[in-house]
Amino acid sequence: MNNAVGEHRSTSVAKNACFTFRIRSRTFLKQPFCKWSLTKLRRSLECGEVSAAEVVRACLETIAAENDELRAFITVASQEALREAEEVTAQRGERGPLCGVPIAIKDLIDVRGMRTTAGSRVLEAEAAAVADAECVRRLRQAGAIIIGKANLHEFAYGGSGAISAYGAARNPLDRARVCGGSSSGSAAAVAAGMCFGALGTDTAGSVRLPAACCELVGLKPTWGAIPVDGVIPLAWSFDHVGPLTRTVEDAGVLFSVLAGEPEQWVQTRGLTCGVARKYFCEGMAPKVEAAFERALEAARGLGWSLREVEIEISEDRMASNAESWAFHRKWVEERRGLYDPRTVSRIENGKKVSVEEYIEARRALELLRENNRAGMAGVDVVLTPTSPVQPPTLEEIATPEARTVELKMLRNTRPFNVLGWPAVTVPCGDFAGLQVSAGWGKDWLALSAARAIEKVLCPPSNF
Repeated sequence: MNNAVGEHRSTSVAKNACFTFRIRSRTFLKQPFCKWSLTKLRRSLECGEVSAAEVVRACLETIAAENDELRAFITVASQEALREAEEVTAQRGERGPLCGVPIAIKDLIDVRGMRTTAGSRVLEAEAAAVADAECVRRLRQAGAIIIGKANLHEFAYGGSGAISAYGAARNPLDRARVCGGSSSGSAAAVAAGMCFGALGTDTAGSVRLPAACCELVGLKPTWGAIPVDGVIPLAWSFDHVGPLTRTVEDAGVLFSVLAGEPEQWVQTRGLTCGVARKYFCEGMAPKVEAAFERALEAARGLGWSLREVEIEISEDRMASNAESWAFHRKWVEERRGLYDPRTVSRIENGKKVSVEEYIEARRALELLRENNRAGMAGVDVVLTPTSPVQPPTLEEIATPEARTVELKMLRNTRPFNVLGWPAVTVPCGDFAGLQVSAGWGKDWLALSAARAIEKVLCPPSNF
């Protein structure tokens, strides 16, 4: 039914290529609309400028031409996607907000009829999922076409994307670099024009970091805003599902569908922004620092007031380690040799956590959240660099210092998983992102502020 990457059953669609154009001196076989925003594609589908069948064929052409090198997809649903696209093209009457839009799903999330591999040999013999995860069900209900399952860092336990049984995903903007993780394939697929949006998961930054590394938009919503039913957990208390897209408006469209609520963009005139320099701006790479300062200038240009704030940080990973071990324990005991040794070593950090220590860690988490809610009084949004560093090369991440590099990559995103606040990354150039966060439940404020600053930082061309 579905074809894994190596089977190449989707390559036949490459013969249907109508246009060739060049990106960063590489030739891609695809329609020009493969680099459109999701929002522009929706308008074009609605007015008949393009058909869903044309769009899906173009995405499959790009996958066939590029996936062997980029490793963005583990499974490509060529036949199903084309069939659904033909059905949409023939459809008349009222359509859903994502009707005909190709979307990729991180292979940690169940899609009916496809295996969920989590990027690991541990699950390679498992049967295909019999039902969609709730987030996938909502996408389908809105008319989205699921084009395939995206690659990832094994079991989402890493920030580089370099550890996967299916090979490391490469960054389409610089193929020597990693995509960031753990939603590496989701970012690569959107950045390369293989789809118009993707779902990732985010436990410590795994949507926002790869989005920043691939100069995309990534949203980690408020904890619990998007259901995680049918998603393999990493740590329940910190897990989120979120979209990766080309624009903030696209992220808002997907969030509306995934959260089951109407779009609620808000006015952003006169915002008060907290700039969290302490901790978040320490040890920044020079180009990241320059990009962050440009972003702050853009915020001032919008008439926003900026003031320095401090966010109380906890480096304690006791709760997340314990939750990871609780989920993986049975598999580790039965299939230890199928895990990458680096992954199983991290998982086993949770073995040592006692029940008493876990309960105390959870209490400390709630206190931290309360302290930061009080500390942010009078501030509308918080601005930080998404990551203090640019994405390393695959060679750099293959050294004994790889885990240290990964932890630094994730340093600025993890605090917002601990707090549960919504956070959006907006591209600033040079593989850097601006992270815009707001208080608990204020997802539309974070998105609205991010959209306003995006218009200054990266004015749309194809959007």
